[in-house]
Amino acid sequence: MSPALQPSGSPSRRWPVALPFATALAIGVAGCARGTAPDKATADAAADAKPDAAPDTAPVALDAPADALPDAGCPISAGMTIALTGSNDLARYPAAQQMTPGAMLGTDAAALSWDTQRLYITVQSTAFAQAYEPLHIYVEAADALAPPIAATGKEYSGLVPQLPFTPTHLIAVRRVSDAGTGAYDAVFTPASQWTTRAMPLADGTDVFAAQGAISVQVPWTALGGCPHALRLAMHVVHAQPANEWKDLVPATTTPWVAPGGDYLELDLTGAIGWGTLR
Repeated sequence: MSPALQPSGSPSRRWPVALPFATALAIGVAGCARGTAPDKATADAAADAKPDAAPDTAPVALDAPADALPDAGCPISAGMTIALTGSNDLARYPAAQQMTPGAMLGTDAAALSWDTQRLYITVQSTAFAQAYEPLHIYVEAADALAPPIAATGKEYSGLVPQLPFTPTHLIAVRRVSDAGTGAYDAVFTPASQWTTRAMPLADGTDVFAAQGAISVQVPWTALGGCPHALRLAMHVVHAQPANEWKDLVPATTTPWVAPGGDYLELDLTGAIGWGTLR
């Protein structure tokens, strides 16, 4: 999917083969635009950072009990279990599973891992000094991925991201989950414009948030049961004029302009890592 061009910048690179994890994906650079990925178009929307103006009131319908685990015959690889605590979590991941996101606000970083039971993600960002700037992780989970179809994501602070695939789930977390209208942290599904909370995520159990970083662990049962593959794109909703989306993973994703730029494709039955940039 070819991105629109900005007036300046060097051409973006396409990686047709599996990436060597952090080394190949550390392509984001800090900057002041909506994204700092090379050669990406700008957006025309702007909004003040604030809690989600339309709290999610749809009843919670769990895909499976929160503590349920995948079937013993699930082929998801053993990977590496990360013992998240909310304190220096980034250092708990091997260096190869850490990366530099695009459109950083400071010395930001991201890390990913999984095991047979859960997906683990940590993002370190100065954005989380603000209580209500959420980390949104979009995934398309399936046994076998069909050709991608571009879609849109969840509205937040008046912003609706463009996505390069059609997600099956959104993992949404922020430093302060409840702004007075009910808890926000959850795994959402696309029903009713992403207002259906398929699984609440509990602080201290599923979410570990601090001013400098947010970690989240999600059981595979909340992401379809036993997916063999994932498409993934994530960002922080910063909601500032000309800086609406920050900490982009991959660095060449473009939530401000259709069809959404690039995404990562992960084979969950293979070796742990950031997968392939597409």
